[in-house]
Formats: sequence, structure tokens, C-alpha cells
Amino acid sequence: MKHSLLKIFPIVLFLLCSVSCVSASHDHNISFYHWKSNYQIDNDVRNYMRGLNCQKIYLHLFDVVKEGEISRPINIFQVTDSLKNDSSIHFVPVIFITNEVFSNTDTAKINSLAQYIKYFTHNMVHIYSNIDKNTIDEIQFDCDWTPSTKENYFTFLKCIKNLYPDVKISSTIRLHQIKDMKETGIPPVDKGYLMCYATSNANDGMDSNSILNIDLLKNYTENLNDYPIDLDYALPLFSWGIVSNKKSQIKLINGLTHNDLDSIRFKRISENRYKVREDCFINGLYINKGYTIEIEQITPTLLRNAIEYLDNKIQKDYNIVYYHLSKGFLNRYTIDELK
Repeated sequence: MKHSLLKIFPIVLFLLCSVSCVSASHDHNISFYHWKSNYQIDNDVRNYMRGLNCQKIYLHLFDVVKEGEISRPINIFQVTDSLKNDSSIHFVPVIFITNEVFSNTDTAKINSLAQYIKYFTHNMVHIYSNIDKNTIDEIQFDCDWTPSTKENYFTFLKCIKNLYPDVKISSTIRLHQIKDMKETGIPPVDKGYLMCYATSNANDGMDSNSILNIDLLKNYTENLNDYPIDLDYALPLFSWGIVSNKKSQIKLINGLTHNDLDSIRFKRISENRYKVREDCFINGLYINKGYTIEIEQITPTLLRNAIEYLDNKIQKDYNIVYYHLSKGFLNRYTIDELK
């Protein structure tokens, strides 16, 4: 009997370990950021969104930048009939504010900025024929604040909340703001959206994917469960090409893929790197012979690895917001690969 138990014990232990090592699976409501200047969604994209049961879009309305002593809106979203007629989607306004806006300012200017953003946002939302400005239930602010600007940014968020007492105020959260939460502080918002991308700098010379590297994501989020506000998670769908000249200076070409370089003008010199064989234009950027182009993109496998890591790390259901809604990006994934 004793020998029988000794034989069975390793099997039981193996089974227990196998069960404990299985990836946790959680439900994810799927939505998208829309970061283009106008709303152009065709039937193919609509059907794709229906397949994901996507009913919400985080709609970038405008940026706020600082010019001299004045903060002003730029990159203003252009309302189209396509947006006005789309009653099936719930829209959350998103405003991007540069960190410089909160440098060297004071409380009076911050309060004025909050008032102006409310006025400007309401005027834009009022244009949407299918959205009543009084039914906005969330407004999101996107700012890469730092320890030196956190107090001013947090003051701004409190001013916004006072202006919208019945509206959920949310903020994007960068990975470094999770890792260094003691230095960067916790924004006074109802909800945060962790941007699980830009894990490294495209010009740092590393061989790894600068858009998303799972090991770096794990390093940044080691203390994720200590973050004191409720979070949802933004994951990338985009790609880019890193163009390097002979002086190792770089430029990014957004949306570039391997397919765009499938031409005799480019010689593939490694898995993701190409040499330019002749002078040419790519997406409006003039490229000289001898330059190199490195493609970085999010494969379905890399995306799945990120979701599985978050599932195991968070241990509860959470929502995913993909950045960003584009037919070109969606064509790279099946519906099941984004669920």
C-alpha cells in the first residue's frame, strides 16, 4: 500500500501543477480608440465590430498644446455624416493634452483651461445629432504627466470633475506611471486606462519590438495590483517603420508593414530590416538609397501573449481598448484573435 501511494503521489502532484499553470481566462468587453481626423467607418469595419460585440468607441476630439503662454486646441476632429448617423455606437470623448501645458502654470490658468475645454467639448458634442451633450457619461484625458507636472495635472482633473460632477472622469496611464507610482502619483479620476505599449523607445538601438515587448511589459507592471484605482487596458494594433539614415538619425512611418516593402526597391537584410536600393517616397517621406528601414508590428501571437499575461496578472474580468480603429489594422487579425 505504501509503495502504491508513492507511485501515485508524483502523478497527483503533476496534475495539480498542470492545473495551476493553465492560463486564467477572463471576459473582455472590446472597444476601440478612434484617432483619425474624421469618422469613416465602412460596412466591413461595422461587421467586424459587430463580431466583437463592440459598442463603444473612444473618440479623439482634439489635442491641447502650449504655444508661448497660451494653451490652444489643435488636430480638431471633423464631424461627418457618417458619425452623425451612427446611433449603434456609444462615444466617449478623448482629449490629449501635452505635458508642457502643465509646466510653469498656476491654479487660475488651470481653472480657465478646464472651463475652456468644457465649453469646447460641449460645442463639439452638440454637433453630433445622435448624441445629447447632457448624456455624456465619461470623458477621458490623455496626458503623459511627470513628477514635475503631476500637481498641476491633478488640479486640472479636479477642476474638470467639479465641472462634470455626474460624469466619469478617466485618464490614460503610461507604463512608467505604474512602475514609478510613488514618484508620479495617482491621478484623482474615476478610472484609469493602462497603455500596454511603447515599452521602449524606437531609437534606443534595441533589437526588441519597441511597440510591445512582453518581458518589458512584465517589468513595468510588477506592482500592477497595488495600483489603487480601477483600470482597463489599452493594447496596440498599429505598426510602423523605423527609418535610419547613414548618421543613425531616425524617423517613424506610421502604419508601415512588410507588405509595403515587398518591392525591388528594398532588399531584406534580416527578419525585420530592409536596405533601400534606390531613392523613393514612402507614405510621403523621401527616402535615400542606403537608408535602412525596420518594421515593427503586432503579430496575433504577440497580442495573445500580452492578453494571457494580463489575464494571469489581474485575476479578474477587465475591458480591452484597442489602439486604434483602422481597416488596415483590422485586416491583420481575425475576430477571434481580438477577443
